Amino acid sequence: MRIKLSILISIIICLIYIVSDVAAMPIGAPDLSKCQPFFAANCCLINSRSIVDFKLPSTGALRVRPAAHLVTKEYILKYANATRLMRSLPLNHPWNFMQQANVHCAYCEGIYNLSNFPNMTLEVHSSWLFIPFHRMYLYFHEKILGKLIGDESFALPFWNWDSPEGMGIPTMYTDPNSSLFDNTRVQNHQPPNILNYGSTNEGNNNISSQIEANLEVMYRQMVSSAKTAGLLLGGPYRAGGDELWNPGTVEMAPHPYVHIWTGFDMSSLATAGRDPIFYSHHSNVDRMWEVWKTLPGNNSTGVNYINDTDWLDSSFLFWDENLQLVRIKIRDVLDTTKLGYVYQQVPIPWSNKTAAKLWDGEEMSSLRLVELPVVLDSAVKINVELPKMKMKMNMEEVLVVDEIEFDARVHVGFDVFLGGLRTSKIGFAGRFEHLAVKKWRKDVAMGGLLMKKRLVLGLKDLVKELKLERGELLVVTLMPSHGTGVLIKVGSVRVDLSS
Repeated sequence: MRIKLSILISIIICLIYIVSDVAAMPIGAPDLSKCQPFFAANCCLINSRSIVDFKLPSTGALRVRPAAHLVTKEYILKYANATRLMRSLPLNHPWNFMQQANVHCAYCEGIYNLSNFPNMTLEVHSSWLFIPFHRMYLYFHEKILGKLIGDESFALPFWNWDSPEGMGIPTMYTDPNSSLFDNTRVQNHQPPNILNYGSTNEGNNNISSQIEANLEVMYRQMVSSAKTAGLLLGGPYRAGGDELWNPGTVEMAPHPYVHIWTGFDMSSLATAGRDPIFYSHHSNVDRMWEVWKTLPGNNSTGVNYINDTDWLDSSFLFWDENLQLVRIKIRDVLDTTKLGYVYQQVPIPWSNKTAAKLWDGEEMSSLRLVELPVVLDSAVKINVELPKMKMKMNMEEVLVVDEIEFDARVHVGFDVFLGGLRTSKIGFAGRFEHLAVKKWRKDVAMGGLLMKKRLVLGLKDLVKELKLERGELLVVTLMPSHGTGVLIKVGSVRVDLSS
């Protein structure tokens, strides 16, 4: 009996271990031999029997990624030549430009599953994987370009769309005879037109108003709504865990809008890497993480990354500048100086409260007050209690807009405004935006048209600005910015605590 009991206890312990282990595992790099292309998304990556683990480069002079609108003619010629050489390589070469573009498609269109959890689709968007994955992607792309022109100091430019001087498409990408050109871009968005991600009114031609609104979005998404690394980078995506999409603020805006505004190739996850401006766009997204680390009062937990081994040990595969297939982990890319690069120092006009403002909420006073869940076919108001909770150490008070359900094939989005019953003022709290997937994505092709996501925004600064008091009702306004007339459903809205 004792033997049977000890065996039973051992089995129970093993089961507990297995269940807890499955529920908490880092993302495993895909098995490239098990690609599952669907329809037009034939972007399987070139495989190799030999895979090496990434090693940090030897220290030396740091490469400096320049602002795209400030580069010299010599730099443009060098970059265009490197891209031309990349385009001229055989199609079955890992460095070929289309093969490089396929990397984004392969990791974003559901054609691979996790190697350590084969029933789970690999997806690098809408979670804490988003920024570090793209950092890796750009690192290897940049090193390959430098190798092709024999210049180890070569560094990708960043599209400085967070500053007034850089809000238009950089001129280096507008020459039809250049290898940096893409003919699928929206023609009436070419210079001197600028991005208008701060306004839902595409017809707003007042440049100064556009710039002001853009800077406010940057301040809310990067400062007041993103006090912790988890809010900035996004929620967990673990092997064996729930596939709950929880993108970070830096992914929500203006990242998707820049993709869609630029052009056809850029507007799809499957084809975005085919436009050379993609790498400049994501260089600035990567730069946002570095800028965020330096902002005063923004890193309330004292940690500028997510201290969770399921995040740190998530791994991916890339071809490097030595024609080796490399396995790299997120913990390898936390410090850009160890990767050998930094960003050119430029002004950051949105980094303080002068970029934020409160609005007169009179125009929204007539909006209908609704109970949840609600189909967001027009702007609505929801009352949410600001609880009388005690703040915990290393925790941030957040607004959670949950169970956001929509058609994954459509570009949808809404802005979130916050007010109170005792004030006529409202403040912009943040934005939700989804970049459409094409009909050939695996889960969509198999009938999984609906996607669910969660939006989490830091509240502390805006609550103070509005002088709201504990225990009173917040008035949360959800205003559709894209996708009006299609299904977008919100299941719940609440105030919570987040690490």
